[in-house]
Amino acid sequence: MLSTSQQRVILVTGANKGIGYEVVKKLVNELPLNNNLILLGCRDLKRGEDALIRLGSPPNVHLLHLDVSLRESITHATNKIKCKYGGQLDIIINNAAIGELELTVDIARTMFTTNYYGIKTLNEHLFPFIRENGRVINVASISGSILLSEASKDLQEKYLSSTLTTEQLDCLVEDFISAIETNTFEALGYNPKSSYLIYSVTKAAVIALTQIEARQWSGSKNVLVLSVCPGFCATDLNRNAPGARPAELGADSILHVVNAPQNELKNGCFYRDGQQLPQVYMIDDKN
Repeated sequence: MLSTSQQRVILVTGANKGIGYEVVKKLVNELPLNNNLILLGCRDLKRGEDALIRLGSPPNVHLLHLDVSLRESITHATNKIKCKYGGQLDIIINNAAIGELELTVDIARTMFTTNYYGIKTLNEHLFPFIRENGRVINVASISGSILLSEASKDLQEKYLSSTLTTEQLDCLVEDFISAIETNTFEALGYNPKSSYLIYSVTKAAVIALTQIEARQWSGSKNVLVLSVCPGFCATDLNRNAPGARPAELGADSILHVVNAPQNELKNGCFYRDGQQLPQVYMIDDKN
């Protein structure tokens, strides 16, 4: 086993199943073998242990108890990485996410706590650990880009602003959550008929957050901050929707931005299957 100074140290959140599990599985099989030390982030340790067994208990995969919806769990995981792995990371893959269709304030708060605030808080804690030429990968969705294409020009400009701050983005998020209670989406510029409304707004926020983080950290250690869409894959998140593509293909989409040469990627940008996507994705009428 190589030491952490010789291996890439990679954290994958939400990695005990679905796309996250497939990412870990593919990283385990990369050549040269054992070139990666993988921290399999899992909210439920028993499920993490089961995932480890399914992987064949490779010595270069270590469980990390991590619930990104809880600040104390993020703090505990941060301390463990500092103590056990020398506070060294090369890649963070923020894959953990949840999705619900019910349109309530409580559901929205729960989803944003994991899908947006969890990523933001974890990155703030762990960025100091990222080594030279490291990468932060925020898993988003094209649904966030489509949602913005259906929004008002004023709202689009707010999300796309090159001077947007995390505080301003938090305000956009909180205004949206408040609008659920008062049913005032349209007044804010959202199209209430947009598909998977809450989930899509969480992902629009993640794409915008990625650009903010890229600006904030662009001068530090040559680190890339990228967002990526794995595509519509059959997972527990969508109850293994019929017609969805395999989770393995979603993992490939994520691993492209993990492994592509630095000069082939643009800091802060959004990718799917190796192709850069716009922050506002216009689709043809139902095509």
